[in-house]
Amino acid sequence: MPVHTLKAVFMVGADSPSVRLSIEAACQIAGIQPCAILLDTAKPSLPARMRNLRRNLRKEGLGYMPHRFAVAMSAATERAVERALPQGPVMAVLRLAFPGRCFDLTDVAEKYGMRLIRAGDLNGSVSRAALKEIEADLGIVLGTRVLKRSTFGIPRLGCINLHKGAVPGYRGMPPGFWEMYNGEKTAGVTVHFVDDSLDTGAIVATSVVPILPLDTPDSLLAKLHIDGITTLANGVSAILSGSAMPIPQDRTGGKTRSKPTRAQVAELRRRLPHWYVPSPLRQILKNLLVLGIYYSGFYSFVKWRQRRQKSRAAVVLYHRVNDVSVDPLTTSLECFAAHMCVILKWYRPIATSDLVRRVRNRETIAPTSVAVHFDDCYRDVYLNAFPILQACGLYGTAFVNSGFVDTDRVLTHDLANSPFRFENFMTGDLKAMVAADFEIGAHTVNHVDLGSCPLDQARGEIAESVKDLERITGRAITLFSYPFGRETNIRAELRQTVADAGCDCMFSAFGGFVDPATNAYDIPRICVSSGHTPLYLALQIEGIDPNALMKKLLRVR
Repeated sequence: MPVHTLKAVFMVGADSPSVRLSIEAACQIAGIQPCAILLDTAKPSLPARMRNLRRNLRKEGLGYMPHRFAVAMSAATERAVERALPQGPVMAVLRLAFPGRCFDLTDVAEKYGMRLIRAGDLNGSVSRAALKEIEADLGIVLGTRVLKRSTFGIPRLGCINLHKGAVPGYRGMPPGFWEMYNGEKTAGVTVHFVDDSLDTGAIVATSVVPILPLDTPDSLLAKLHIDGITTLANGVSAILSGSAMPIPQDRTGGKTRSKPTRAQVAELRRRLPHWYVPSPLRQILKNLLVLGIYYSGFYSFVKWRQRRQKSRAAVVLYHRVNDVSVDPLTTSLECFAAHMCVILKWYRPIATSDLVRRVRNRETIAPTSVAVHFDDCYRDVYLNAFPILQACGLYGTAFVNSGFVDTDRVLTHDLANSPFRFENFMTGDLKAMVAADFEIGAHTVNHVDLGSCPLDQARGEIAESVKDLERITGRAITLFSYPFGRETNIRAELRQTVADAGCDCMFSAFGGFVDPATNAYDIPRICVSSGHTPLYLALQIEGIDPNALMKKLLRVR
């Protein structure tokens, strides 16, 4: 029988983007009446923590203790680095840039007219009282502790759980790891009713996520989060319409998974050489180095010295801005907003066209000016970076591969290195950006290596990309940047080709700063990603490279 409305309560273990998006997907279903979010805020008791410690020591041996200490120290020093440099109102910028987006559970509750109840232990009296008071029809469980019948049995129809694993084979945690460890070709998402055992209830909805050769447990988990949003919505819709036909699980098969040991993680890393997991000890050393540079006064001294220069600028180069992929070409939305707040608070933003004019005319550039660039043809620059720049009142320049606009083509380096596929710019995106004074530059037609391709092809790639983008934008294209952008990718003989195409400049990407000696057809840029905390970015802009210093220190050792 179809149900016309369902009073839904969300039972949540922690606040996270995937949890918020899952709640929103359910709230947007016609007929769902969202009533409350019950947030588990209880801390593990000392006896529970001691039991967990003994269990880990049995599994891992005595080496577990120094490992846990190193992980804790890495996290603590990371937080210290993040807090060191005042950034400004990052969250206010994000809310201004994306007025309809929810950035915490409070936002979600307000948007959909729900109560947010910090319930302590979801198996406790506060949670049970709230469920009875609301007279909930359905509980929707997202990443909580194991619930007892005294809790999950209160809603009229029971509770459903969003599990990032295919049952019965992959009950338990952590999502994505064991599928890859066991060499599976796919992973799954399951929406099932909650019962007295872990992930054993009747199945309401499922989906399958292919595991690609370039996937890692991290990228697979990101895909499972995305797929889980749709799968949960499908399950809730089926219950609402009366079409759900829950399928009982086979309780004799399957296995409940638990956290892998360090040896198992190390084994999977050996099988996945592209899976980068930073060493806690290395992170601690790097963080202490950065903190030492900042608090010793060395950063302030360098900054003072740089301000005494008559003319100096830095160009920071991004590629993608999204919250899905984690790699050297991607910056998260929050990290990018923090970077822009740092630039706005501590530096002098400059438009690329103004920077180029000053370089060409040998005019003074106020120290330290900063220009913001993006290379390639990633649409998330329009969807994510562009609104943040507008919210900050900052300038930006996108160097676009014209042959990828309005297509689903994939850049060669993404085919080789990324398990994700990214949208390309659409014509309308570029027009909207240009109309808002966002500058567009050429980046060849097909993202070719101008240092190794035939000279005639290189010249055609440059000239055609300029013509294509002028046709698309209706504006003159006077800016150009090299694909790849290393010294080996740059040919001196192509400078004239770039000039003949109508471009006043050429940007590289192998580091360095703009000063009075800079050639307009060899302007350096600094590559940036989420690996740069705001303080790390500030050090880079001042010419201090912690990575290079780390390499020297480790060589000395």
